[in-house]
Amino acid sequence: MRVVPVFAYGIAGTLRPKEVLNALDPLAPSPVRVTKTMAIASAGGDKLVAVHDFGAIVFFGFDEAERKQCLDKLLARVGPEPHPPVVDDFLVEVREGAAPEASFDRAIVSELDPVRVEILSLVLAQSVAMDYYDEDVEVMFRRVDELSTQLAQRGRLRFARGLQRLVGQILATRNQIVMTLSLLDAPSATWESEPLDRLHRAMRVTFEIEDRYRTLTHKLGLIQDDLEIIVDLVQSRRGFVLEVAVVIMIAIEIVIALLQMRK
Repeated sequence: MRVVPVFAYGIAGTLRPKEVLNALDPLAPSPVRVTKTMAIASAGGDKLVAVHDFGAIVFFGFDEAERKQCLDKLLARVGPEPHPPVVDDFLVEVREGAAPEASFDRAIVSELDPVRVEILSLVLAQSVAMDYYDEDVEVMFRRVDELSTQLAQRGRLRFARGLQRLVGQILATRNQIVMTLSLLDAPSATWESEPLDRLHRAMRVTFEIEDRYRTLTHKLGLIQDDLEIIVDLVQSRRGFVLEVAVVIMIAIEIVIALLQMRK
């Protein structure tokens, strides 16, 4: 039996997995599994790294210095991040002949091959990606709360600029979450293997993927509803101001016409 430490990192930018692996050379020089959405490479033994296109990278068996070196290269490649990467740690216990299972802090597998690495890394990557999105959603929520408070206290918004942009950010974040979770898609290996399917399901339950997804989308829905109300109020106010301006202009024209008639 051996225990392999696992660290997953979530970032904002999307990734091209194969290109990222090339950039991480020589720490993980040997790709062992590559698809359109993810890539796995081995640095020998239990040292493997999995890169997922939605902005997550998962290290198996790498020490802190090696992970830092990889992350520095990765962040230099994708550009500046709005906030530091989100990180989560986990353990994989490798027992020959063991049935796959997952608990609070570890998963048990019979071997650490690329197929099992794909399943484990996908759920861990989804988990840190949701943590990253959750931070973004909290920032949006605070912004909307500030606008709502200002509207309640003053009856108007002092700064109404950027509301459409904020709505756009919410829609983009919701789409990213759906893409990240791929709720209807399990790794292809689980389709033909009951033990692998059981491992995938156990990992999703352990990390509460579906529940956290529903919570995130619910928060986004509330923020979007509040923003739509605020945008409607702002647009109504602007429409009222324009109507008043038109009435004033007509009144001025009438006054000018009356003055000219008296001459």
